[in-house]
Amino acid sequence: MKRPRGLNHVAYVTTDTAATKRFYTEILGMKLVGHAIDDSVGSTGEQTRFLHTFFEMGDGSCIAFFEIEGQLLDHHDSPLPRWAPHLALSVGSMDELNAAHQRLLGEGIKVRGVIDHEGTWKSIYFFDPNGVRLELTYQVRQLNDDDAAAATTAVAQWISEHTTSTS
Repeated sequence: MKRPRGLNHVAYVTTDTAATKRFYTEILGMKLVGHAIDDSVGSTGEQTRFLHTFFEMGDGSCIAFFEIEGQLLDHHDSPLPRWAPHLALSVGSMDELNAAHQRLLGEGIKVRGVIDHEGTWKSIYFFDPNGVRLELTYQVRQLNDDDAAAATTAVAQWISEHTTSTS
């Protein structure tokens, strides 16, 4: 199988489509480009009414949300550490990252960063209204074969240290 050529969309849950639409269109500048509304879930056959919305980024890929009738929990309620699951979105320059940082602060959104990750990425972190942790990141340099080799070594070591005989 060939590797996928890119991201079409990633989907999250919302309990407030109005707040989600405002955040992604007015604050992050994305465009609402599509929706699906149905009384059953095509991929499972479950009888559940939902609205599925799609917000487009500059490269054509989307962040999507399901508002599911009767669903009262969102990503605020996850048992996972709040910092772990997140979506990193690219910006084209440090100027763009700094401008986004100021814009978010101006909207009253709590922002962490700018964080320097290994001299490769510079990032800011914040939450959307649904509790989805977002990262805006500027990639300072391209990853190369040395990075891939170091990652392969680190992953192999991690697996050897963290895998039990029953795994």
